[in-house]
Amino acid sequence: MNQKNKMSFDEWIEFGVANGYCSEQFCNTHDGGPSSETEEELWDRGSDPCAHYVRLGTPEDWEIDAKYFIDLT
Repeated sequence: MNQKNKMSFDEWIEFGVANGYCSEQFCNTHDGGPSSETEEELWDRGSDPCAHYVRLGTPEDWEIDAKYFIDLT
């Protein structure tokens, strides 16, 4: 893909959400991830269905997020 057609990170995420490739953004720590009815039923029956996550962004983004909550200096 050439520079002219390159999407920004935000555009890429919006494209993925709009086309069903990924969920809306959520905080896994505070909100938990989205789950299907089948996964919830399995959990209720004592099973342990796995949900795989990918953290998106750059290490620099993660540092900015962390510094928002903690003074690391």
